[in-house]
Amino acid sequence: DTTAFLRPLPVQALWGVGPATLGRLDRLGVHTVGDLADLPEHNVVAALGRSHGRHLHDLARGRDPRRVEPDRRVKSIGQEETYARDHHRRSTLDRELVGFSDAGASRLRAQSLRTRTVQIKVRFGDFRTITRASTLPVPVDDAPSLLAAARALLDQVDPTPGVRLLGLCVSGLTDDGSRQLSFDEAARAPGWERASRAIDEIRARFGDAAIGPATLQGHDGVQVKQQHRHQWGPSDRSASGAVEADAERGGAISGPPT
Repeated sequence: DTTAFLRPLPVQALWGVGPATLGRLDRLGVHTVGDLADLPEHNVVAALGRSHGRHLHDLARGRDPRRVEPDRRVKSIGQEETYARDHHRRSTLDRELVGFSDAGASRLRAQSLRTRTVQIKVRFGDFRTITRASTLPVPVDDAPSLLAAARALLDQVDPTPGVRLLGLCVSGLTDDGSRQLSFDEAARAPGWERASRAIDEIRARFGDAAIGPATLQGHDGVQVKQQHRHQWGPSDRSASGAVEADAERGGAISGPPT
């Protein structure tokens, strides 16, 4: 039943169909996965390139030779977003990091993991892509620690050429519950651990958008980061530039609330 399930889905449901690819497919009259599957492969390759075109054409027809590994140990946790237009302001990108850090910390705690390595990924409008990473002195699972590390990495990047994609990834994961705190961490960690547990409990009961960083408060409530949600998607108002507008208004708090 694979192809019957896939055919009516919008073509952007396929992994790898971003704004640029979607625009090219739209010019070919492709709107659903079925439309893509019905095209001759050579037409798709001509529009998207040999590797990308063949891969998407195979996916549209339900063909994927990769093994399914449901019990594979998690090696990293990350999230990235491609924006409808380039962002040039640090304040806008900082707001995005707040959301990524909040979501990443929640996913770490949900899997009883901590991280030692934080990495950001930045892709500019000309498709030049860079990464920056740092190793933390101790494993962490709270949003303020991830955000502090990510901000320090973003300080090394000049956003003025225009940032099209931003991502945050954590790796060096451990499920060892023990940790040795520095003096600074020892002073603040107990409060943040309690706050993090409270956030997790509230979200478990009322949903992810029930609570979140004040910086992510928007017209429709808290705009928490979710997996497989993109700002260029049809349901996200930021395609019209709302992210930059919200960043200009600013938020009183740049981290998760206590």
